[in-house]
Amino acid sequence: IDLALSYKPEKAGWRIKKALLLPVIPSSQEDIQTRRDTLTKAVTALIKQNLTVPDPALGVGITNFYLAYHGHNNRSLLQDIAKLYIAVSPQLTYQAKHCLSEHREHTGSKKVLRIGFLSAFLWDHTVGKHFRGIIEQFSRTKFEVIVIRPTGKKDKMAEIIDRSADKVVHLFGKLERDWKLIEDEELDILFYLDIGMDPYTYFLSFARLAPVQAVTIGHAETSGVPNIDYFLSSEVSELAEADDHYSEQLIKLSCLPTFYYRPEIPVKSYIHSDFNLPEGVRLYVYAHSLFKLHPGFDETLAKLLRRDPEGRLIIVEDSRGGHWTKLVVERFHRSFPDVAGNVISIPKLPFEKFVGLLTLADALLDNPFISGTSAGLISLGVTAPIIAWPGKLCSGRCVTACYKQMGLNDLIATDEESYLELTLRLAQDADFKRRMQADIEANAHKLYERHEVVRE
Repeated sequence: IDLALSYKPEKAGWRIKKALLLPVIPSSQEDIQTRRDTLTKAVTALIKQNLTVPDPALGVGITNFYLAYHGHNNRSLLQDIAKLYIAVSPQLTYQAKHCLSEHREHTGSKKVLRIGFLSAFLWDHTVGKHFRGIIEQFSRTKFEVIVIRPTGKKDKMAEIIDRSADKVVHLFGKLERDWKLIEDEELDILFYLDIGMDPYTYFLSFARLAPVQAVTIGHAETSGVPNIDYFLSSEVSELAEADDHYSEQLIKLSCLPTFYYRPEIPVKSYIHSDFNLPEGVRLYVYAHSLFKLHPGFDETLAKLLRRDPEGRLIIVEDSRGGHWTKLVVERFHRSFPDVAGNVISIPKLPFEKFVGLLTLADALLDNPFISGTSAGLISLGVTAPIIAWPGKLCSGRCVTACYKQMGLNDLIATDEESYLELTLRLAQDADFKRRMQADIEANAHKLYERHEVVRE
């Protein structure tokens, strides 16, 4: 970017992009704090510079995605970034005519409300898996359901989702054209399933295209966008002080806002050699994406490996040529050089084999900085216990939320020491693990295909 700006310093969008770029794999907790301080100062300075970016989706083209994995309350920073975009592109806050007060119909008199579900990930992706069932099961006596699709990937799950909708609207990837396209639907509610994962839908969310606009846990982070009214989360995910984490009004449903189909246990019984793993060692599997490996968790991993010399930490490589894996492993060698040799990375796996790895693990690992709802739902669905360690934010409480929804607490740690003790016990005490698996199997139905969640 510096080289590009040396040729075209007038490109305001590139200057914003340079300020917002963050490392995928932070080198340390200090690195995270330094980057956040630099970003905060840069955003404040850029707001004062009277810059103009005609179309930030094209001119900047990135989101604040990796901020969500710092383990901090990002509300104020995300609001400031939104303020910057509105300053450089005031047209982003376009208002549809039917949303203006003089044109608004009193929705209480309408028998059927029009609701749009919008995401770039309504295919065989985490977001598609979470919300396919909600779209399918949504009441057709009270709502007309419209799926709104940006340009992007299509597959069999996308076809299933589209067939379940009353209407599908395909966007063109041009903000002004797509504002009009969505406006023509005269939606009563526009429901973003995630904001902050895809650049185009992030910038689209700045507009007022329905009288009520909401977002939910597809990306477990506030949007910071003024025109998003509500964030739908759950009582099992949030602490009492969670309102302060959101720029939107927080709505806490009784359960996780998902209608998830339970995964199938693999037909094949997997063994160590199927993954080229050594025999005679215990497998502590971290099954999340590598960018969720917060550096604040490194010392806990080091203590785990020191307490179990026969243990191996298993991480799954990235699909970006191994660059992220290399950065993680290098950080481990700096953080805990004495036991970094007990970390094994394995290639990214097809889904069935990935599930096979979960069932083979002696213990699955969660961390309090960044958790994962999908990892919890997949693991618990195949009765593979995962140790939860709840953090302060929704994004660090995903597996804990799954256990709370199931009414189970035995595998929820309260601090680092209890986390280590539970992990070692699960891996080394076969009777304890069987009891935990039996409890999970008896209560797992509370996580999947919850029609009452859709109704709520």
